[in-house]
Amino acid sequence: MSYASDFITTAKREFRYLARREFDELQENTVGILLVLPLVATLVALYLYPTVQAIIYSLQDISIFLGDSEVVGLANYIDLLRSGTFYNALWNGIIYTAGSVFLTVVIGVATGLLLNRTFTGERIATGLILVPYMVPTVAAVILFRWMLDGLYGVGNYALVVSTLIDEPIAWLASTRYAMPALILISGWRLYPFVTMLVLAKLQTIPKSYYESARLMGASRWEMFRHITLPQLRGVLFVAILLRLVWTFNLFDIIWLGTQGGPGNATETLPIMAYRLTFIGNDLGEGASVAVVTFLVLAVIVYGYFRLYGTTEEPR
Repeated sequence: MSYASDFITTAKREFRYLARREFDELQENTVGILLVLPLVATLVALYLYPTVQAIIYSLQDISIFLGDSEVVGLANYIDLLRSGTFYNALWNGIIYTAGSVFLTVVIGVATGLLLNRTFTGERIATGLILVPYMVPTVAAVILFRWMLDGLYGVGNYALVVSTLIDEPIAWLASTRYAMPALILISGWRLYPFVTMLVLAKLQTIPKSYYESARLMGASRWEMFRHITLPQLRGVLFVAILLRLVWTFNLFDIIWLGTQGGPGNATETLPIMAYRLTFIGNDLGEGASVAVVTFLVLAVIVYGYFRLYGTTEEPR
C-alpha cells in the first residue's frame, strides 16, 4: 500500500507541476498577445484598411468633389494599361528609384567608411553629414531649385566657372536634365540613413580581421572587398530594400521640384495617381494607379528577395 500511496502522491505532484507550467505559459502567451494587439490594430488601421478601400474605389468611377459614384468593374485598370502615360510614369519611377538608391548607397557607404576613422573634427563631420536628413524636404527642394536655377543658380555659376558647362542650364525645366537633378536631390536628402546603418555595422567588425589581413600583406582595396563588404551585406540588403520601397512611392521631392514636368518627363506613378485624383477629379482612376503601384512594388521586392534574399553574414 505504501508504494501505491507514494505513486499516487508523486503523480499528483507531477500533475500539479505540469498544470502550473501550462497555466504560466498560457499567461505569458496571453500577455504577449495583449502587448502585440495595439500594434496589430495600428497596422490594420494604417495599411490594411486603406488598401482594401483603394481596391474598392478602383472598381468605381467616383467624383472626388461631387461624391457621385458608379461601379465600373475593371474598366479603370483596362484604361490604365492601354494608356501610354502609365508606361511612361512606370519607366520614370524605375529610373528615378534605381538612380536614387544607387546614389544613396554609394554616398552612404563612402561617408560611413569616412566616419569610422578617427580624425580631428570627427563629431563635427558626423553632425554635418546628418544635416540633409534633418532639413525639412520643402526647404531642401527650395534650396536646390535656387542652386539649379538657369539664371541665378550658384550651382550653374560654379559649373560655368569650372568650365564643366559652357552656359547655364535650367536643370529642373529641361526634359533632359530634370530627372538627373531630382535623383541628385533625392540622393543628397536621403543618404544619411544609409550612413548611420553602415557606420553602426562597421563599428562591430572585429579589428583582428584587418590586423590579420594586414600581416598577410593585403591592400586596403583587398581588405575592403574581402572583409568590409561581406560584413556589410546584411545591412546593405535591408538599406537597399527600404530605400527601394520608400523611393518608388516618393511623392514630395518630385512634386515640389517639377510637379512631374516638364511635360511628363518626371511623372512617376504616385504623381500620376495624385494628378488623376485631385486634378482629374476621378478617385477611381487614381485608386487604380495606387493599386497597380502596390502590385509593381510587390513584384520588385519579390524579385529583389529572390536575387539577394540571403542576409547571412560570413563568420
